[in-house]
Amino acid sequence: MNARIARTIGTLAAAGGLLLGLSACSMSVSSDDVKSEITRVVQEQLQTAPNSVDCPAGLDATVGATLTCHVVIPQRSFDVVAKVTAVEGSDVKFDINEV
Repeated sequence: MNARIARTIGTLAAAGGLLLGLSACSMSVSSDDVKSEITRVVQEQLQTAPNSVDCPAGLDATVGATLTCHVVIPQRSFDVVAKVTAVEGSDVKFDINEV
């Protein structure tokens, strides 16, 4: 039986280990941190570890910013979109939804 991921697979709070990276003009959550959180949520929701999670860039720390990542699990592959819902100091909150 194939597991089907819920449309919204989780709300993630980028706190503690997911502090913003600072560059000259912008703040973002690193691609590696976004991938790590997506992996954690997919594993929790689907009871299976992803074979891979590919995010092409970091997630801008701006409310409404989005990043599309590709997830491969043993049963199938799919895209998810991380969308920033709040930025509070160096903490970023974002939703993860299957596309």
